[in-house]
Amino acid sequence: MKMRYFLIFFLITLSSPLALLAQNEPKEVWEPQVAGRFYPGNETVLRDQINNFFKTIPKLFMNGRLVALISPHAGYQYSGQVAAYGYHALKDSNFTRVIILSPNHFRSGKRFRGASILNVKNFKTPLGIIPVDQEACNQLLDHAQGTTVNSSKKSTPLFGVYEGAYQGEHSLETQLPFLQMSLGSFHLVPLMIGILIDDDFDRIADAIRPLLDEKTLLVVSSDFTHYGDGYNYVPFRKDIEKNITALDHGAFEKIRARDFEGLKQYRKETGINACGLMPILLLLKLLPDNVTGEILNYDTSGRQSNNFSYSVSYASIIFTKPAETKSGFILPKEEMRQAAHLFLTTEEKAVLLSLARNTLKTYTETGDSPKLDRMSSQLTQKLKEQYGVFVTLKKYGSLRGCIGHLIPKVPLFQGVIENTINSSARDVRFSPVEAKEVTDITIEISVLSKPRRIPEPDRFIVGKEGILIRKGPCSAVFLPQVAEEQGWDRDETLCHLCQKAGLSRDAWKEEGMEFYVFTADVFREGVKL
Repeated sequence: MKMRYFLIFFLITLSSPLALLAQNEPKEVWEPQVAGRFYPGNETVLRDQINNFFKTIPKLFMNGRLVALISPHAGYQYSGQVAAYGYHALKDSNFTRVIILSPNHFRSGKRFRGASILNVKNFKTPLGIIPVDQEACNQLLDHAQGTTVNSSKKSTPLFGVYEGAYQGEHSLETQLPFLQMSLGSFHLVPLMIGILIDDDFDRIADAIRPLLDEKTLLVVSSDFTHYGDGYNYVPFRKDIEKNITALDHGAFEKIRARDFEGLKQYRKETGINACGLMPILLLLKLLPDNVTGEILNYDTSGRQSNNFSYSVSYASIIFTKPAETKSGFILPKEEMRQAAHLFLTTEEKAVLLSLARNTLKTYTETGDSPKLDRMSSQLTQKLKEQYGVFVTLKKYGSLRGCIGHLIPKVPLFQGVIENTINSSARDVRFSPVEAKEVTDITIEISVLSKPRRIPEPDRFIVGKEGILIRKGPCSAVFLPQVAEEQGWDRDETLCHLCQKAGLSRDAWKEEGMEFYVFTADVFREGVKL
């Protein structure tokens, strides 16, 4: 028998470690532990549920190659839609191996130090069998000979085989059906993460890093804030939803910045009880320097139930590396954004719409911009970055004003304030909006990618892209939704655009015309975000 399967784990009571002996021969199949409870146990019902989650998600244009994601692990009725955002981004990818870093909730086993690799050949879900990458697991177990923790009596490895960590545990298993639906076939490297201290993170990361190639995806399983007396975490009792959101986004900013020490310090300062904190910290050690983190979706069980006496937070976060050209050169971040669709989270969209509504009300009543004191904590890093943005006002469905910045000039949140005021008071096509009209007006916001020049108008994708034309001193722009709302095809759109620019209808066919296209994240009041 191979001695690697006799590895030992620490109990969290580090002064008196307990030996947990592994089985010598791997089991053929690890049966589902939470099917029928955390997600449907019936194959057809499970497929339908995940497909329904996917159907509500717009296509995501990523700024590079996906390398990792953080996904929630509550029951699908609570966190499934949020998780679907990350897994929907995996579709059409070529990953053949997935390493999952999951926390152990200690329901069936004892608290341990290090990482547990389950000694099985296959995992099973209602959707079928997932083979375990035995070679990769053995490589980690072999590496454990050199990743040991010294004590006064013996040396304890940081990788081992402890079945108790997986018994009744849901954090890893809830990720599997989504992976099966997104990737089809793949090999799994299951890592249940226990307590890590001191240089454990570096040692375990050093062991995992050689496995990370372009066909290997890293998945971290974690929920975020667990608020309420039942979780022994009640840092505030007023403005609960607002404060939970601020608390979570504080952690998100540390994660997106790959700030390992900052996240540890944030945990000390706030007590935030994300159950996957250890796997997340380990992920920060594994991510390359040139990755970009994006929050695809965020929600809370408190919002879903409209009851914040107890609430758990869920987020879907992806990490991408810059794409490479055929020549092998990495595209600069700004150049990549020229063709990329800006993807805001539901929470970020809600913040911008609330900001625009408050601006419209305040300006029409007082002539001043609103104060941001109450909303400053909700301004995420993305909302502070510069993007082009248009604000459109409609009254009873008819245009009442529309002005914006095509080229990024100011932080996004500031652009929303300025263009809400401009659209309501400085659109020369309309008289200024009066305070008595405000309740009859619906606000629409379009956040733009950076325009990119196209050599000919045939490259313009109607309904998907906005377009700017320019000839000499004359120019005009249509947002992506304009052609679709008017029912125009490409030629009709270009003719109307030329008229808007003060040119002849067919000027777009003439030499000297410049064409620029861009994408937009468009959202409005009264429509589910």
